[in-house]
Amino acid sequence: MILPLWFKVLLGIFLFFLGASVYSFLNVVIFRVPRGEEFVKTRSHCPGCGKLLTPLELIPVVSYVCLGGKCKICGSKIGLRDVSIEIFGGLSSIASFLITVQKPALSMAEYAVGDFYARFLEGLTIFAFIGALTVITFIQIDMGVVKNGTLIALAVITAIGYFTLPEIEITSHLIGAAASCILTLILHLLGRKVIPLGFAWMMAIAGFFLGWEKMLIVGIPVTVAVALLEVVFLIITGKKPMGKHFKLAFALWVGIVAATLVGEYVVILVGLA
Repeated sequence: MILPLWFKVLLGIFLFFLGASVYSFLNVVIFRVPRGEEFVKTRSHCPGCGKLLTPLELIPVVSYVCLGGKCKICGSKIGLRDVSIEIFGGLSSIASFLITVQKPALSMAEYAVGDFYARFLEGLTIFAFIGALTVITFIQIDMGVVKNGTLIALAVITAIGYFTLPEIEITSHLIGAAASCILTLILHLLGRKVIPLGFAWMMAIAGFFLGWEKMLIVGIPVTVAVALLEVVFLIITGKKPMGKHFKLAFALWVGIVAATLVGEYVVILVGLA
């Protein structure tokens, strides 16, 4: 599907703010779920003074810049990570949808709803999968736990992806799930349980979603590279490479996201598809 440049620009801007808005909500989920707080009915507020935020203070990225990264009442700083996740959400939204319009739609959905809607569903599935993965990862980084509800959400999205994404052989799905789960279990044991056992379930679900080719060619190599960079950084800064400062979960997240967005292209490039 070929789109004119002006339409791509407008669509990109729309998708960015749409994705950033969704991830702004996911930031709330990441903060409140481990603490047992309501994240649907309760309005957003400053964690420092409790002031309810106005709609103008909730515009993704823009509000952060206008407020100088802090609450205008108490001066509490707004985490740089929060706005970074919003930016990532915007970029992942653009990538999820624009990538899908550039390639043939070969999913089961194409035969049921047509080419356009099949591409839309594919992009939506990828965006939702990365979003759920982000929630799981950053809750683990903050609290050291993996919530069952987030795993169920990821599993549901993966089940939908079986029908909406370009078809992958069922054997590839199963091998990807088993290999990813076993790898994470090994890291769980060797890493002195830095990675919680629940992450093995997350990796099994992600492995099924991607298939073994994307995990082997892109996911695992990227994960290893990011983990090594983390170790080098921690050594240079004088921090211990294991324990609470070693966020292997972040490396796994980067690897899976990379495999989700570009894995298909890399697999085709190396001739495994």
